[in-house]
Amino acid sequence: MNVPEIALRHQRLAARAAVLRAQIDRRRGELSRDPEAESLRQAGAAAAAAKQDLDLRLRERDRAVESQRARLRARERELMSGRINNPTELMKLDQEVRQLRSAVSSEEDAELELMEEQERVEGQVQRLGVALRAAEERMAETGPELRDRIARQESELAAVESELADTWERLPADWQAAYRRVESRMANPVAEALHNQCQTCHVTVTSNGMQVLRRGGLVLCDNCGRILVVA
Repeated sequence: MNVPEIALRHQRLAARAAVLRAQIDRRRGELSRDPEAESLRQAGAAAAAAKQDLDLRLRERDRAVESQRARLRARERELMSGRINNPTELMKLDQEVRQLRSAVSSEEDAELELMEEQERVEGQVQRLGVALRAAEERMAETGPELRDRIARQESELAAVESELADTWERLPADWQAAYRRVESRMANPVAEALHNQCQTCHVTVTSNGMQVLRRGGLVLCDNCGRILVVA
């Protein structure tokens, strides 16, 4: 393998190493945090908070209804006691009893709506809990397979990085300097030249440049500035 081929090989190894690192990071993320399970946990927490709020509102509503009922019972007993003989007072008390009955009925309707909403949210909490347990079970089942894939990719990455270091050491100092200089400005610092043309920017390479390339010399593309190698 001549120097240009080593430079191209180094670039391809660097690209493969980057892909492997990204895949390993992604799979490690999958192993430590399952997106579906995380979404279900968040939904479950929101539903549980909603249920807690409904429970509190329902207790407050129940106390309000019971207070209205107690007041209604007291007024009904007073109305039926026979102690009030004044027609005007009786009429006022009867009107108050009617209003209290209407208020109690409204409070009971509101309480019933809250109970129905509470039942709905409780069902949602239960369904989300079941779904979360199922997602966690699936994650537990796929965990060993993910760890095995990560181990294989880490092994491949170690081999790629070893060869990457070896190819770098085999590049002459002027090639290393040119590679670093181009790499600092753009991705893929090495480009193949095919049919007298840079295959990255598609600009024609001069005849003199092609002659140097065929002898394995260091040539940069006049347009994109990449290191050229003969394809």
